[in-house]
Amino acid sequence: MRAAQKPKFSPTRINTYLECAVKYKYVYIDKIGRFYQKPRAGYSLGTSLHKVLADFYGDGARQSPEELKASLVKNWVSAGYESSDQESESLEAGSEMMLTYHTAESKHKENRLETVGLEKTFNYDMGRFILTGRIDRLDRLLDGSMEIVDYKSGRLDVTEDEVYNDLAMCCYQLLIARLYPDVPVKSTIYCLRTGNFASATLPESDLLIFEQRVRAICTEILDRDLTKATQDRMDICDTCDFLSICTRIWAKQAKQSENNV
Repeated sequence: MRAAQKPKFSPTRINTYLECAVKYKYVYIDKIGRFYQKPRAGYSLGTSLHKVLADFYGDGARQSPEELKASLVKNWVSAGYESSDQESESLEAGSEMMLTYHTAESKHKENRLETVGLEKTFNYDMGRFILTGRIDRLDRLLDGSMEIVDYKSGRLDVTEDEVYNDLAMCCYQLLIARLYPDVPVKSTIYCLRTGNFASATLPESDLLIFEQRVRAICTEILDRDLTKATQDRMDICDTCDFLSICTRIWAKQAKQSENNV
């Protein structure tokens, strides 16, 4: 008999649970996300840019600015745009981002020895579950250290503290630190719209604390009966794709309360 696979927890999955246990239930237990989650223009732009940059580094970062723009057209994702004008504006903005990035890349490449991974998934077995994360780019630098690079197409700026406290970046740093023992690792968030970026490194003492936190959260998820999860209305509900489901549940609960009075 084939052994049961261990559950996998990604930063997105963990963040979903921390944001709302009911949303986690809809996405990961009921698996109804495909019926409710809508394409969004921002996600499509980000996906397009990630594809372009993966091809760029996969080709040795030799493409010209014009080739980068052509690659964006080739890899363009059209889902989620409300009009052709909005899509055209987004494509133009994306082209400008790639031109800015190409100029900045000439400065960053001086410290890079090689690119180890592009849009690559890494796994770390944590006993009852596996921590997993898809990293945009992983570089080995000239000094032998590793750098995790995460592209953000919607952000204009970022600080070292924000990188240091970002759950996804901490997950990525934990993954690489455990898979490459004794190799210094830093995380970098790069804002594609502006070229601004910031980096941070978690010392081993903080990585151990974060690892314990991840273990506690994922264990809680595994041990909790999420089929009975409930949630009162929050501010984030207004933009949630599952609002219509919860609205019906809240209305039913309100009616039952009235009948019990």
